[in-house]
Amino acid sequence: MSEPLLPCPRETAAASARAREFLSEASRLLAESLDWERTLTSVVQLAVREWADVALLDVLAADGGMLPGAHAAREPSWQQRLEQERPCPPAWDSRTDGGSLRVAGPAPEWLAAYAGLLDAGASPGLASRSLLVLPLRKEARPLGLLTLAFTGDTVPAVEVAEDFAHRAALALANALQYQEAQARLADLQAFMNASPVGMSLFDGDLRCLRTNPAQAAFNRLPQAAHVGRTPSELMGPRAAPVEAVMREVMHTGAPVVDQLLTDVHAGERRHFRITYFPVCDGEAPVGVGTTVSEVTAQKVEEERLRFLAEATSRLSHSLDWRTTLRTAAQLLVGGKLADYCTVDVLADDGQGLERVEALASDAATQRLMKEALRYPPPPGSRSPIRRVLETGRPVLAAQVDPAWLDALALSPEHRRLMEALGGQSVMFVPLVARGRTLGVLSVVSQDPHRRYQDRDLDFLEDLASRTALAVDNAWLYREASRAVAARDEFVAIATHELRTPLSALQLQLASLWRALDKDVPGPPERQKLGLASAQRQAERLSLLVTHLFEVARISTGRLTLEREDVDLSALVHRLVTRMEDALVAAGCAPVLHASAPVFAHVDRLRLEQVLMNLLSNAMKYAPGQPVELSVDVDGAAAVIAVRDWGPGIPTGADARIFERFERATGEHARASLGLGLYISRQIARAHGGELTVEAPPLGPGARFVLRLPMAQVPRAPTSSP
Repeated sequence: MSEPLLPCPRETAAASARAREFLSEASRLLAESLDWERTLTSVVQLAVREWADVALLDVLAADGGMLPGAHAAREPSWQQRLEQERPCPPAWDSRTDGGSLRVAGPAPEWLAAYAGLLDAGASPGLASRSLLVLPLRKEARPLGLLTLAFTGDTVPAVEVAEDFAHRAALALANALQYQEAQARLADLQAFMNASPVGMSLFDGDLRCLRTNPAQAAFNRLPQAAHVGRTPSELMGPRAAPVEAVMREVMHTGAPVVDQLLTDVHAGERRHFRITYFPVCDGEAPVGVGTTVSEVTAQKVEEERLRFLAEATSRLSHSLDWRTTLRTAAQLLVGGKLADYCTVDVLADDGQGLERVEALASDAATQRLMKEALRYPPPPGSRSPIRRVLETGRPVLAAQVDPAWLDALALSPEHRRLMEALGGQSVMFVPLVARGRTLGVLSVVSQDPHRRYQDRDLDFLEDLASRTALAVDNAWLYREASRAVAARDEFVAIATHELRTPLSALQLQLASLWRALDKDVPGPPERQKLGLASAQRQAERLSLLVTHLFEVARISTGRLTLEREDVDLSALVHRLVTRMEDALVAAGCAPVLHASAPVFAHVDRLRLEQVLMNLLSNAMKYAPGQPVELSVDVDGAAAVIAVRDWGPGIPTGADARIFERFERATGEHARASLGLGLYISRQIARAHGGELTVEAPPLGPGARFVLRLPMAQVPRAPTSSP
């Protein structure tokens, strides 16, 4: 039969004292742990140690069913049997809401699952004379049932049993709350760990309770090293502004959103955006939470875009290319991208380099940089600067080691200079404009903590591109200015040159007309002289106009050639014969070295035009001096040379004299349009040849050399008229 637990006889004083001692010890032991499984085990072990032969603790599940929680038996054999055949827990019955129950006979239906504990036949050794069922509740929340089996007649007093059940329920409720809290914290930590932004929680003393991997990576510390430490303990004095904002949030309870923090550590500058928010218990803040995003890349990009905008403005201020390159060097050193830099520009010969800038951020390095001006890498050296110049590709050395110094050094003295300069990281980028490499920009960091990266190289390439464009514009402006000046001078000269023969022609014609009007023609000799003079002026006008037309044809690509196989030696002889009167008038005796036939497939008239221009120049600039003409063969080329004994070509003017509207200096500077040599060279190139000038091996003067491809199959020379 079952019945409510009846009060036992009045306890003795000793039993009462023992009950109080047990309950006190049970409270202490149950409070030692918040682990759910350990708490379940402690409850049944305490019950068996003090009273019961068998204790079974079953837990109420969320769906209302009962789940086995823990069990314990006084005898090891009983414990082993329970491990093997643990009875299924009973269903929760509303009658347990009324209080504890003692079962001393047949079990009620709802407790039938534990009938075996009362059935000696079914469970030998486990037959009990009574069961004590204690509901476990915390306030109105049911937690489970504690079932105690007794083989003897002794059962605990109801007050003691229920007090123990109450204390066990409190311990289980605390453990359950802790388990649920741990699950929520695990979910929170999983959320924080998955977050791409840094997240941390701090208590009221600003000590870190938890953080996530992103924040640990920002701080460059292990995640576990953050717990229990304040920002100052984590970051040192750099954390002062962070802690100031955290205390403000604790005081006001108001969040601070997206505050920008710039952190400089070990020479590295990093930028973060931090949001601070209060963590409240009710309305009072008890801690601070933070979210952190690193925005270094964005800030660096913003700063670089501002820098490039300013650089573009400054680079465009001057149209002097040297000033532009000096400005670029100042921008790099002043903008902290380089501790020192050099700028090398391709020389006019297209091979050598001219070091036009060597700038440093401090005076001591600048004194050494003056020496660096003497060491532009020559053609053929294995310097990275030459490699960049030849390939048009940048080079980055994140760390300069001895091998790099060996590659850069042009001599032992140069290597010692570079060691003294103390470069730690270096970049070389080409100055490229319109597909043409103009030079190389080199920047160096002396800071051992700073290593150039790919993003630095990209930025330097951008600046170098803008610099090269500004330099190219300056060069174009210089060329355009020269062209405008040459054009203006050409217009003045052309006007003068056209007016002179035109005026003379007009005077001669006017004189002839006057003689005809008077019907008194002058002496025939005088008329002949007048007509000869008019003819010369007309021929001069015709030559000037022809030159202008030739320039127009060349400029528009309409220069045509009518080729034939021509004996160049015979052509030179005939041309000298035709110009004999002019040569005699100039006092220039021709000296010919053209005895053997040399054939070339050329336009006869165009070639005569070139040679006549060269002879005319010789007569103009070296009157009274002999003129030497030679025809030779050099490999597959026919070579015609015209040498005069005049003042020669000024140093550095070898290429300039073949440009349009360029004239020699001196008394003959304004005696031509400056088109003859330009036209002659273009005609030579149209034939696949070249016209150059050089200083003679001996004596003064100039030697013009015309090279033409020889005819593949020599033919009989075509007779000249």
